[in-house]
Amino acid sequence: MAFQTRSFITQIASSKTLVLNLILLIFIIGCKKVSYEEPEISLDSYQIEDGFHLEVAVSEPFIEAPVAMDYDNQGRMWVVEMKGYMRNLKGIGDEMPNGVISIMEDLDHDGVADHSKIFLDSLVLPRAISHVYGGLLYAEPPNLWFVDIEDDKPLNRVLVDSAYAYGGNVEHQPNGLMMHLDNWIYNAKSKYRYQRKNGKWKKEQTAFRGQWGITKDNFGRLYYNTNSVQLMGDYVLPNVTNKNPYFKGGAALNKRLTVDQRVYPLHPTSVNRGYVNGVLDKDSLLVNVTSACGPLIYTGNNFGAQYRENAFVCAPEANVVKRNILTFEDEIVSATQAIAETEFLASTDEGFRPVNLNNGPDGNMYIVDMHRGILQDKVFLTAYLKNQYAKKALDTIVGMGRILRVVKNENSPKDIINVEKLSTSELVGLLGSKNGWLRDRAQQLLVFKGDNKAVSLLEHVALDTQNAIAQIHALHTLNGLGQLDFKTLEVLLSSESETEVLNHTLVLLENYASESNLVSVLPLIAGLVKRDNAELDLYILSTLGGWAQVSTGQVFPIFLNFQIDMPKILSISRVL
Repeated sequence: MAFQTRSFITQIASSKTLVLNLILLIFIIGCKKVSYEEPEISLDSYQIEDGFHLEVAVSEPFIEAPVAMDYDNQGRMWVVEMKGYMRNLKGIGDEMPNGVISIMEDLDHDGVADHSKIFLDSLVLPRAISHVYGGLLYAEPPNLWFVDIEDDKPLNRVLVDSAYAYGGNVEHQPNGLMMHLDNWIYNAKSKYRYQRKNGKWKKEQTAFRGQWGITKDNFGRLYYNTNSVQLMGDYVLPNVTNKNPYFKGGAALNKRLTVDQRVYPLHPTSVNRGYVNGVLDKDSLLVNVTSACGPLIYTGNNFGAQYRENAFVCAPEANVVKRNILTFEDEIVSATQAIAETEFLASTDEGFRPVNLNNGPDGNMYIVDMHRGILQDKVFLTAYLKNQYAKKALDTIVGMGRILRVVKNENSPKDIINVEKLSTSELVGLLGSKNGWLRDRAQQLLVFKGDNKAVSLLEHVALDTQNAIAQIHALHTLNGLGQLDFKTLEVLLSSESETEVLNHTLVLLENYASESNLVSVLPLIAGLVKRDNAELDLYILSTLGGWAQVSTGQVFPIFLNFQIDMPKILSISRVL
């Protein structure tokens, strides 16, 4: 009995020693100094337009093969890593579940990521993300998923669409997931848009647009491209001319905005059909784009007025980023090379593969550099290009990836605001910000939170003609909240608001087409016709189609007013 007691006491003492040792070990580990070590990446081989410089925001080993990114409400980068894409000349391993979505962290606040953590792993060729509705929407072919976020971990996964990217090659599947002004999520290489309303997901048909990447300007026109056309876009707001699912949208959609598809690389270029006459010049430089992707309309507030709403385009096959100047003439949009025969950014580093561009919460532009030697997918890889890759050892550029920050020399990046912590009035105030990222995110949060305290504030902004962009955001925020009042639209139609605001008003007005509203609407529309504005007339004609279903007899005389001026009709017919 005495022996058993001593044995029991010995076991207790031993257990206490083990516990103390564990506590001591945890304490030592916990006290270990946090490392903020950041890899040094040389950018000496990069040439950027005068007045700008490049910075590395994230690089390997923290990310590999990034293809898309987004920011959360704290302003942190979330990156889609398509690690399985073309790791070798045979394309072996692309079905491996090694793709991830990761969160970048800059713990020492010097603008360079020093840590990363995985949010989702074991993904096969993931391709797009979007922070919406308090969670994350992400695409992993063929599925589109949504997950809630709690403590940087995914919860409550919901299948939004099982056929989002069904079939087809990795180069030709939907992507983008861009939340738009109208509170719908749009995509490239797709004819569908998505929205969550009252906890339920909706999928609705829209026009088919582009191949890889989608963007918008301040007014709300959509822009995209194909591999051989650097910039395409719509002359009008989404679904203005394609309300009928059987109508293709006429000449207003899928417009080729760049007549010139020239590209100006710094070195002989390896492209898929370089052996074809005219693809390369006498110096083996690529003549026209063959892999244009990731367009961006810059809506930040750090580059100055000269660059506002410039169109930037990735050309990864030539290791360049192009800059185009948009021109708006009535209802027509066009784009031209900013500086003749000179790219905004070009590099002799053939691992530099810009595939996406983003406006940042700090007002700067960010470049998603996949930094992969092999760009062409195995399905389309010619023997010619395979030999080029092997000769240059480009197949050895694996395991890398960067996010680059474009900064204007004289302008410091703006402080990043944690919009999650802002009050309702502060969010409403951001709708007038010069930074497009802040405006868009403020609208999203106001709609998601559903705070009716915002309604009176939003109505005030919507009617304030001093800031047209804020008016547009306020209108669509009210609409997203289900609180847009017909009277507000009536007041706007008789106001001195800019044409862009009136166009959005007319689009939203059609939701209120009824016999009781027709009496007050028709005189207002007749007044707008007298302004003799070709762009405004286009939206008037579009919205009258909806009102004509209420009363053709009362609406048709307004159509006759357009027939008086044949030059105007011919101008509008170019679009309709």
